[in-house]
Order: sequence, then C-alpha cells, then structure tokens
Amino acid sequence: MNSASSICLPVENALFNFRVAGVAVQNGKLLLHRTPTDNFWSLPGGRVDMFEFSSEALLREMLEEIGRKVIVGKLLWVVENFFGYNNIKHHEIGFYYQMEIPDLQDQHDFVVQEDDTQLLFHWEDVENIDSGSIYPEFITADLLLNTSSIRHITLDFKNLNDSQVKMTNIGGS
Repeated sequence: MNSASSICLPVENALFNFRVAGVAVQNGKLLLHRTPTDNFWSLPGGRVDMFEFSSEALLREMLEEIGRKVIVGKLLWVVENFFGYNNIKHHEIGFYYQMEIPDLQDQHDFVVQEDDTQLLFHWEDVENIDSGSIYPEFITADLLLNTSSIRHITLDFKNLNDSQVKMTNIGGS
C-alpha cells in the first residue's frame, strides 16, 4: 500500500522511488507477482516509508499483500534501476532480501486485492526464470542460486526497453 510517508518523490518529469523486495525461493520455486495489466512479473515488495528500515518495510508489505508474516533474511542485492512505467520515467533504489514464508503448505497461485489494485501471485520454477518475462531483467536462475555475497547492480537504459547490466560484489566470499 502506498502511504503519504512512502519514499516516492516527483523530480521534474520523473519519480524517485525507494523500494524493497523479497526473494522467496522455496521448494525450487520463486514467488513473483504482477497486476493484471502488466506484461511482466516482478518480485513482491513495495515502497519504504520515511524513517522505516528496509527490512521492516518488507515485513509490512508482505503482511499487507499476502496477509502473512515472513522471515526476512540477508540482503542480497542493492539495485540502482532506471526504467519507464506507465509513461513515467523512474529512478529507483531497491534493496532485495532473501525471504522465507513459514508454514508454507502449498505453492498455488493466488490473487490479492490491495486497495484498488489486484495483484496476481505466482510460483515459478527457478530453472524457468531466464525466460525474460521477469523485471528487473537481471534476475536469473544463476543469480538466485549464487547468493554468497551482496551484489550492487546498476540497470541503465538507452531506451526504456534496452537495459545494460553491470554487477560488482560487495564483500563476502
């Protein structure tokens, strides 16, 4: 849910956004979500509020979106992302955390109504992740399985559909 304290600022003809997302890989499947009008899947999460730690924002967002308390693990990726969405340019800083959903009985797809937005949730086999239908496009099966260090990822665009990816390790082994 977007609140008045969400860190999303208009800057000229664009938006600056501070986002957090959860990477839930359980039983060989990755949890994704999208709206019915989107033509891509993304990792579940949302905007960080002012004076809120990003890990706490992920807990709050998952409680709001799926109605369950999750376990937030280690920080995996810090992502600087430039993209266009709904004819608006975005400059987004994203923190992506490992996430576990405790007491998960099944991994069926489900639909959630959040405010005036419907969210479709889907569990995708990790080996099918490289299909190109997930955004940001840097998310690959190899990256999901190699989480030994925090990665700083920058996504720059020449046009809104053509991203170049640069990755560097930030410590770890």
